Amino acid sequence: MDASQLSHVGLFRAILSIDPQADLFHELLSPWIAGEREWLTAFEQQTSPEPIEIDDSWRLYALSRINQILLMAFQRGTHDIWEGPALTMPEYLAFMTGLGFRAVDEPAYSPFFHEIVEVVEADGTSPRQDYIDLERVDWPALMLGPMMFSRAGVAVSCVSGALQPEIATSSTLYWAHRRKYRPREDLADGWGSNSQWATQFRRDYILGDKLLFNADGKYDLNDSGLRMREDGLTRAERIELLTHGCFVRCEKPDNDLDPYSDRILLPRDFQ
Repeated sequence: MDASQLSHVGLFRAILSIDPQADLFHELLSPWIAGEREWLTAFEQQTSPEPIEIDDSWRLYALSRINQILLMAFQRGTHDIWEGPALTMPEYLAFMTGLGFRAVDEPAYSPFFHEIVEVVEADGTSPRQDYIDLERVDWPALMLGPMMFSRAGVAVSCVSGALQPEIATSSTLYWAHRRKYRPREDLADGWGSNSQWATQFRRDYILGDKLLFNADGKYDLNDSGLRMREDGLTRAERIELLTHGCFVRCEKPDNDLDPYSDRILLPRDFQ
């Protein structure tokens, strides 16, 4: 089949099965751009975090799964047996920006924009900017209008106590289906080869000077009367898990948790 005619699932599977010596970008990715860009351009006009059509959410989720396997080209680790695709960063950016996503270079660390890959020592050549500073960017953040599509993968340094490095780099990452460098869990886990694609996409938004995490979440963590869940997490621990996607300080068990129904609106400078 012509690559331009592949469905999202078809492209996903083709990327996984293509010969490593083949030209992934020109054979599969580039021909696929035109058929998807029109829909993404139209969706980008929806700047509100109000609920979207379920089919649109599933489509964004499928795109996120494609994105996650492409990003494995820029990761190291042993938590996934697949080495990742033969793809360069310029090719990755050409594909994603060709679809209509915008690469974002946010200079200050924020869990909205950045996914922690590694915690390192500060290079010492410049004064600290904040409690947590960026030291390296392995891949860029991608946005669609005011909506975050894919966070940047980064190495950070921090002042004592801002993070627990071992926890921040090895705790379970939620809303994630493929990662080389840490354990992960996703709402699609455990579902069949077809039903897994009927999974909602997590939507995070920039709203002026505020950040909205998980717009479709049922439980507002700003509600002071919110009941504690059976997992025993405090409100602060739920906020940590929701905003970072993982624990970065909390020492409680990090697997089999259920952060998927939480949401929160926070100041833009939240770390």
